[in-house]
Amino acid sequence: MNSEVKPDEHKSAYTDSAKRISAVPGESAMLASIREAREKCGSGVKMLPVLRHEGKLWFLDERLKQLRNVRNPHDYIDLNDFEVEYFKSKVV
Repeated sequence: MNSEVKPDEHKSAYTDSAKRISAVPGESAMLASIREAREKCGSGVKMLPVLRHEGKLWFLDERLKQLRNVRNPHDYIDLNDFEVEYFKSKVV
């Protein structure tokens, strides 16, 4: 039942934009892990989009209308509809 997805069979929508992220000390390994996980997901479970805001990496959860810190998910920012749309344009 576990079928392995080959890299050339699926291209992540985030791969190109993730490569544009500038290296910040301590974040490059984490970003590489996020990129690798997205590519392995294939058409199955998707990771939440990641963006950089105020010097931190955040997951954008549109369903909950929140930004959640990648390193500490208990650190979050509630958003209104306008802010959700704004941060969708900032996804890396």
